[in-house]
Amino acid sequence: MGSANVLKTLRVDKGITMDITVNESEPEDSINRYVMDTICTGEKVIYVPPHWHKTHAEYLSVLEGRVEVTVNGDKVILKAGDPALFVPRRVVHSIKGFKNEKLVIRERPDPAGMYKAMFFNDIASTGTFGNFWHILRVFYDWETYLALPLYFQFFDEVFMTIFGGIAHLFAPRKLEKL
Repeated sequence: MGSANVLKTLRVDKGITMDITVNESEPEDSINRYVMDTICTGEKVIYVPPHWHKTHAEYLSVLEGRVEVTVNGDKVILKAGDPALFVPRRVVHSIKGFKNEKLVIRERPDPAGMYKAMFFNDIASTGTFGNFWHILRVFYDWETYLALPLYFQFFDEVFMTIFGGIAHLFAPRKLEKL
């Protein structure tokens, strides 16, 4: 990855951290410039519930171990060395690790930019992924939507607009820098 520097390491949960990395030899519009590597010791299983992104896609790749990725209801086991999995914008996806297995998963946003690092920095600013209101506020502010079991993204957007807006009354303010 060239001259990569870890800008910040976030504590996500027990045995789970995330390195926010910049490769300054890559141009600003390269998806390889800003990279988020989530490192799981296996102590606790990482689980990211079904969600989708309105304005960006992402590439997921495994550097060590394996992970179950569900994309639009289809489960895929992604292993170290497999090609990156492209998750288009507006596509529901979730991630689940395996108990007692070490995992390093890399995420690269498309379009490229620092915004995804800012999202993770904001959501982990409480030392973990935060409480219900904090998560709703962060999702609202960074255009990420929980996939409700109603199967229409319109309802996901209405839910986030109402409850994400209300969350601003209870949750810490949006972080604007790392």
